[in-house]
Amino acid sequence: MLFADAGLSGAEISSLFILWSVSSFLIDVPSGIWADAFSRRLLLTLAPGLTAVGYALWTFLPSYPFFALGFVLWGAGGAVRSGALQALVYDELTRLGSSGAYGRLIGRSRAVGTTAVMAATALASPVLHAGGYRAVGLASVAVALVGVPVGRSFPESRGGGEREERYGAVLRSGLAELRGAPEIRRRLLVVALVSGVDALDEYVPLLAKATGAGAATVPLLVHA
Repeated sequence: MLFADAGLSGAEISSLFILWSVSSFLIDVPSGIWADAFSRRLLLTLAPGLTAVGYALWTFLPSYPFFALGFVLWGAGGAVRSGALQALVYDELTRLGSSGAYGRLIGRSRAVGTTAVMAATALASPVLHAGGYRAVGLASVAVALVGVPVGRSFPESRGGGEREERYGAVLRSGLAELRGAPEIRRRLLVVALVSGVDALDEYVPLLAKATGAGAATVPLLVHA
């Protein structure tokens, strides 16, 4: 709704979603290697900061170029976090001899995340009514920034910051495996397609608004 009310056309909004999907996919490949070659805790600290900057651009500079940059940063934040959290939790549990608890902990974290998204969607309505897009944007930035110290608080016994030579070796090995494994290439294509389809959910608020509902009512309709 923010993009539509800022004057963007349907084609421009669609191009933003495409940019988001493509940037997320492209960054997700090297980010998996970063999680193996560098500090995972550092990646988990960096990821919410990137997302917060993207939200801030949308909030204070609502125009197509900054919307586009914000989507790239949002995609980068998600890609940097992707895999790093799971790998860090699993390694630390293994170190403590409790690797069997991994599935339970990750399942709980995802359940809490889903519940938090539902709660945030419901809260968006009164926040929009009280302060408009600026208030929602500020709240989004604040919540994202909370993730920075949370990411920093994770324990990491594995030494991070390995030398760049290791990163290059991992990257070359991964690319070589990709070239020699058609099945992996097909799976990467499926991931890219699923990421694109997932972006279709972002059109739901626009459809809700097209019914004549006010901006503060749309989150409630989406939540329902």
